[in-house]
Amino acid sequence: MKTRYSVLAVIIIFSAIVMFNSSIAKADVHVYDNNNQYLGLLIDLGDSNLEIFIPSLKANWSYDLGELSSCLWEYPIFNSGNCSGTPYSDGPLPEVYDLTGTSLGAFYIPQYAGRTTFTPGSYYDENCQCQPNVFYPNTEYYPLTEVQMPFTTPVALPLRFEVKNRAVVIPLN
Repeated sequence: MKTRYSVLAVIIIFSAIVMFNSSIAKADVHVYDNNNQYLGLLIDLGDSNLEIFIPSLKANWSYDLGELSSCLWEYPIFNSGNCSGTPYSDGPLPEVYDLTGTSLGAFYIPQYAGRTTFTPGSYYDENCQCQPNVFYPNTEYYPLTEVQMPFTTPVALPLRFEVKNRAVVIPLN
C-alpha cells in the first residue's frame, strides 16, 4: 500500500511541474531504482505500472509497481503444442517480454527480419500457464530472441525520477 501512495505522490508532483513549467515538458525523465541502477526513460506512469524506454535495447518495458495481478503482460505464442521451442509475438512493437515467470526464464524482444507465417499451437496465458491455441489465427508472427537486461532484476523499490533537459543544437551558419 505504501508503494501505491509513493507512486501517486510522484505522479502528482511530476504533473504539477509539467503544468507550471513549460520548459520541463521538453525534458527527459530518467528512471533509477533504489540501488541507483539506471533503468531508462519514463514513457508512462500509471496507478500500478511504469513503462520505460531502455535505450540500449531500443525497446519499451512495462513494470508492475504494485501487487502482480498476472504473470505476463504480453503473451508469447509457439508453433508447438506445448509452449516449447522459439517463442513468437503477434506484433512488431519493440517491447521487452518479461518471460522470467515461465519455463523460458528470461527477457526477450521481437526480431523483425525473422517473421514467419503459421498457426500457433500454444501460448502462455496471464498466469504463466501453457494453453492450447484456440484463437490465434494463421498469420505472420515475429520470433522472440533472448536479451540481457542492462540492469539487475528485480529492480529495487522505491524508484527515483530525475528530470534532465534536452540539449538543443542550433547551427549558426
